[in-house]
Amino acid sequence: MIRLFSVLIALCFLLSACTTAPKGPQTAVNLTAQLEKVAEVSTWQMRGKIAFRQGKDAASLNLVWKNDSGDFDFRLTNFLGVSLVTLSVTDEESVLEADGETYSDALPEPLIYQITGMVIPVEPLLSWVKGLPLEGDKFTLTEKGLVDTLESDCKGCRHWHVAYGNYGSVLMGNEESVWLPHSITLTQNETPDMPKTQLKIKIYQWTL
Repeated sequence: MIRLFSVLIALCFLLSACTTAPKGPQTAVNLTAQLEKVAEVSTWQMRGKIAFRQGKDAASLNLVWKNDSGDFDFRLTNFLGVSLVTLSVTDEESVLEADGETYSDALPEPLIYQITGMVIPVEPLLSWVKGLPLEGDKFTLTEKGLVDTLESDCKGCRHWHVAYGNYGSVLMGNEESVWLPHSITLTQNETPDMPKTQLKIKIYQWTL
């Protein structure tokens, strides 16, 4: 197994971006209408920053993530914009490039585990990053009616806890708008074969 954390720590800088966090809705939203709109969002791009922590290993990098109905490109860069890790996923193949090497697999989850040692539920994450619970997930709401936390229930998700913050209004292609989170924290408690894992995503810009 190749541990990518040592590469990331050697190459990246911890950055603090000067951005103003969105304040969210002033009045309560209709949850049913909100979740229906979020479910319609299948093509999107996010720009921000992601911080990884697993046991004693930690790294923080800039993030560009483009998704088109499940096919996506996920890119991590340093403060100069140089790509350190790229992951491209289609129905046919998943390809990960890091440290001058290229790796491929039919599915992204085993590929990510091979390179980083992290178990990341990629398919559920495509919904979770939008604040959309999956069937069976247990979730709580903010006082304004948006998803605040959720506990995963999908097969292979290994009981992830997801917490949201800083929802902002994002314009959709049909000139309507939808509330999307700008702060997401995913936590998986320690297991006998895996240390505690945490992913923090700060999103500076959503483009739909």
